[in-house]
Amino acid sequence: MTANGTTHAAAALRGNPLGFVLSVWPLRALAFQLSGIVTGLMTVVWLPVALVCGVVVLTPLLIRPLVEIERRRAAILGDPILPDTHRRPDRQGVAAWLRSRYAEAATWRELAYLVLHGGVLLLSDLLALVAGLTPMLVFLSGVTTFLASEPGTAPAGAAPGPVESGVGVHVTAGAAFAVAATLVLLCYTTTLAALAHREVARLLLSPGDEVRVRTLTRSRARLIDAFEVERRRIERDLHDGAQQRLLRLGMTLVTAQLELDHDPEAAKPLIRQATEEAGAVLVELRELVRGIHPQVLTDLGLPAAVAELADRSPVPVTVDLRVPRRLPPSVESAAYFVVAEALANAAKHARATRVRVTGAATGETLVVEVRDDGRGGADPASGTGLAGLADRVDALDGVLTLTSPRGGPTTLGLELPCSG
Repeated sequence: MTANGTTHAAAALRGNPLGFVLSVWPLRALAFQLSGIVTGLMTVVWLPVALVCGVVVLTPLLIRPLVEIERRRAAILGDPILPDTHRRPDRQGVAAWLRSRYAEAATWRELAYLVLHGGVLLLSDLLALVAGLTPMLVFLSGVTTFLASEPGTAPAGAAPGPVESGVGVHVTAGAAFAVAATLVLLCYTTTLAALAHREVARLLLSPGDEVRVRTLTRSRARLIDAFEVERRRIERDLHDGAQQRLLRLGMTLVTAQLELDHDPEAAKPLIRQATEEAGAVLVELRELVRGIHPQVLTDLGLPAAVAELADRSPVPVTVDLRVPRRLPPSVESAAYFVVAEALANAAKHARATRVRVTGAATGETLVVEVRDDGRGGADPASGTGLAGLADRVDALDGVLTLTSPRGGPTTLGLELPCSG
């Protein structure tokens, strides 16, 4: 994220077209262009080999390295790495893998992209660079023409006359202007060409509708399983906790009722004990309900609910949530439990000493970030907590990201559409 909060080149260009020249994004766009030219030339050389070897059904295997490079190049412009769109084959082995790849439309979209990348897109990248260099090329052409048209130059060792001095000043000024104009023009030509190239890559290499449907189907199936596990947990908590306390409360009240008939004084301690049992049952039920859906979230909204989480956290938490309006209940609930899980992990596993929760609802999107200074190394595959949250977020068409290098810090990011 840049200093102004922009996370990708397109947003930076739209947000501040003039200030864009002074940002880091033109350099990243130039890096995208130059790397695109390199991989485009590689494609020109390698793609015919892959197509010839396709006679023996090796094309999907041979184009895979180039496609993987292209998926990762999207990160240069601030976009996430494009995910793999292929299904896992049902059987192990190269033959099963090749059969699966040949049967998928994604394989042929990748091949179409590489053909474009080695042809039209490579040409557009080169033209964008040439167009950006136009002021300097025009200047050099003019200087060359001028020098060629001069009848002669001053003798060696002679002091330059007023004409030569004037020409030198004009050439220096023209060179400075040409350099400045070239740099500015390059910023825009390379960025526009890079964004166009990226859109083609996203169209052909990013998941299609069928992949999204499969992802949502798997996520919702896992959510159903998670809800079943949660139902059983609630049943177990009620049976082992509140139900047992209510049984003891009933027995205490029966005993007190029997004592009232014979010794009212002896019944008073039993009534006090019953009162304490009733209070303990209420506390346990309140905690159980809070784990399902906190009342403060329903009554006061997300900022108040997260503030309560921060107050209960054993790790000091700083909260900066700018949510000026109530969001849809499903969005508030998903964001709340993402923050709750992140705070719990920071306290239990990360050995963090400080946590910061920031976020805002801008336009039609809620963005939340939870960052701790713990030891890092969080792995979603090692537990069900983060995986369950990812499924919950997927069901709402949101994005959950985790960055947790060894040694920390750990950053959990959440983006949810909140229209409605």
